[in-house]
Parts: sequence; structure tokens; C-alpha cells
Amino acid sequence: MEPYLVFMDIDGTLIDNHQNVLPATKKTIEELQQQGVIFYIATGRMLSLAELVQRKINSDVEIIASNGSVYQKGRHIHKEHLGWNALKEIYNVTMELGLSTNFFTTDLTYYTNEKPWLLSRLARVRVMSDKMGNRKFEKIRDLDHLRQLSDQIINGITIDRTNSKRLTEAREKLKASGLLTVSASAPTNIELIPRRISKATAVRAIMDQYRIPVERTIGFGNDMNDLEMLQAVGTGVAMGNSPQILKDEADTITDSNLENGIGNFLDKFFKLK
Repeated sequence: MEPYLVFMDIDGTLIDNHQNVLPATKKTIEELQQQGVIFYIATGRMLSLAELVQRKINSDVEIIASNGSVYQKGRHIHKEHLGWNALKEIYNVTMELGLSTNFFTTDLTYYTNEKPWLLSRLARVRVMSDKMGNRKFEKIRDLDHLRQLSDQIINGITIDRTNSKRLTEAREKLKASGLLTVSASAPTNIELIPRRISKATAVRAIMDQYRIPVERTIGFGNDMNDLEMLQAVGTGVAMGNSPQILKDEADTITDSNLENGIGNFLDKFFKLK
């Protein structure tokens, strides 16, 4: 079989509500890996938290982390950073509106107002691990402290559990600045990504590195921050639990993340069953 590339979002796509990969999904992935299919996790989580999910499958699964700002190919890790100008804008806008932001390196979390463990459980898994892995947090003391960290910070996320007007205002101001890419993985957050970077830019770079044409690429996602990735691949697959707008834009739809959506689609696509 000619080599294929498969890209999988994590939350709401690859894992269930307990942060586990379904055994049937894992079985299909490993069977296709033996046939030469290359699998990538493609997530907004930082690298160290993406690795916790990778370990639930195997170490041959590669990773796109931080919404495309970090990606692996073998031992090489490519990184992009938000940069000082974007960080300063994020800090000023969100602090003025009373919002809390988490900033990430590949393995550390810095926060401005609200400690990560005070977030809802669903939000918390985006920035920390409840059972193992990353628990390293540091508060951003002021703008000068943030400037000192600017060469380390890759991306960030602003979360407001009330989905308030101030989150909408922050999103609009940050978009208008032109200093970064603004996305969302839920109505209650703003994903803060380096300018002109997305899961899709990482996907295209990986296609080029492997010299695999777009028609032999598949992507799975369940939310609007996956849209560009689904449009960048040959076959963009929306999960059954996706919002209707994503289903309308995708090439096809599979079952939900709780119903082995990835495994069921790949079993049929590659005629495993």
C-alpha cells in the first residue's frame, strides 16, 4: 500500500470523556501502522500533554501540538513562538478585561490571574494533567516578567467559563491587532497562536517533508479550530459529535468519538473489515 498520512485531533475526536483511546480505535491505528500508514495527533495541547495521549497508543504516533506551533518528524521538533509584540497585546487586552490567560512552552504553563487547577475539569485537561505529567505552573508577575519569557512561550489560551461579552471583546481586539492567529476549540475559550500558524500549516509542512501528496492524507476533527486542517487534507472527516457547521464543511462525517468514529471510518476506507 502507498503511504498515507492521518491527522487526528485529541479532545472530542481521538479520546473519550475519560481521556482514553478506545481499544477498537487503537487496534485499527496499530494495524494500519504495520501497513505503513503514518499517524499524527494534531492538538491545541502543549507537547508534554499531547505525549500523555500518544502513550495511550504507541511512540510511533507523531505529534502536532500547540495548534500547529510545534510538530515532530522523527527526532526533529519544529517550534514557532508568539513573540513579544503578540504577548504584550494579549496581556494588555486580557488583563484590562479581567480575563485569565495560560501561556505555554512545550512543557510549562504560566498563568496571569486564575490558577489552572481552579478551572473546570474539561478546561483543566487542556493545561494540566490530573493524574500524571505536567504540574509545573508559574504566575506571570507583570509585563516585564512576560517579556523575559517571550523567547520560550509558544502559544496560549484564554478561558472564560461564562462565555461572556468580555471574551467576545477580547477575541475581536486580538484579531484586529494582526499580531497573532486567533481560534477557538470551545465557545468558552480563545486559542492564541503565532501569526499565520495553524494545524493546517503544520499538516502542509509534514506532507512536504514526507513527500506524500494531498490525496493520500486524511484528517479527523470535531470543532472549528480543526476546520483549516480538514480543508488542507485530501479527506476531511468531521466526527459525529461535531457542530453542524463543521459537518457541512467537511468532506464526510463519521461516528462520534464515543462510538469509535476514527476506527470505523478507517476500517471502511482501508477495507480492513
